[in-house]
Amino acid sequence: MKTALILSLASAVVANTLEAETKVVDVWGQCGGKNHNGDTTCASGSVCNFYNEWYSQCQPGGSGRVGLWGQCGGKSHTGDTLCTPGNECKVWNDWYSQCVPGTATPTTAPPEDVAVPLNWLQTDAVCYNKMDGDGDTAANGITSYDACIIEANKRGKQFANWDGEKCTVLQNADSYKLSRSCKSAAKFDNDKWQCWGNHDYWNNDVGKSTTSFDKCLAACANFSEGGKKCNAVYWVQHWDSDKGVCNYKYIADTSKKPFVDDIGGTACIRRA
Repeated sequence: MKTALILSLASAVVANTLEAETKVVDVWGQCGGKNHNGDTTCASGSVCNFYNEWYSQCQPGGSGRVGLWGQCGGKSHTGDTLCTPGNECKVWNDWYSQCVPGTATPTTAPPEDVAVPLNWLQTDAVCYNKMDGDGDTAANGITSYDACIIEANKRGKQFANWDGEKCTVLQNADSYKLSRSCKSAAKFDNDKWQCWGNHDYWNNDVGKSTTSFDKCLAACANFSEGGKKCNAVYWVQHWDSDKGVCNYKYIADTSKKPFVDDIGGTACIRRA
């Protein structure tokens, strides 16, 4: 009886140990971010790199060095910048540099799902509506939401929609639809603004106008009515309107964070 009990306990310990050892995130997997309920420890040989408040990813590297195919630079990149021996840091654009083999110059862009540029705000349950005259919007062969955003950025577009398994990229958008199957992204100037999808700055209004999201930010920067100024916006399409409305705001405390919004709104504030 004692032998059976000991064997049972030993088996439980081994099982728990194996379970603990397997609860790691593989390289390129998500390891953090708001609403992330999965594991946060990266597998051996990789490290959890922070992209934004919603997403962190396991990338090759560790001990102050970035492994092969890991990110080693770019605007707002706060991680390590030295590649592991035998690799070199290749600059792809202002927002992304990557460790590649040092013995040859790569001829292709980085994998489409490696990293989303940080100057794209992401919004859940929203798909932007295509405007008349906007061409080259289909993006066939795209297999993920992140890849859809990267494709839009590569084409010089301003908006990306991921509706189920379908990607569309748009140059202009002044309205949107709400749908559980949708996720979208909009490009903005990350050097001048901080922006959050599905958020709202309550009160502090100084004016409003019906316009597109990109024009909303530009109008705020040049706003001056009755001696009032604008340093923040809330862009949203209300249920009784077929166009988005830009609510201009002035917020004295620029460190103030917006509140969660459930109707697809976007909140932005100018960097101090």
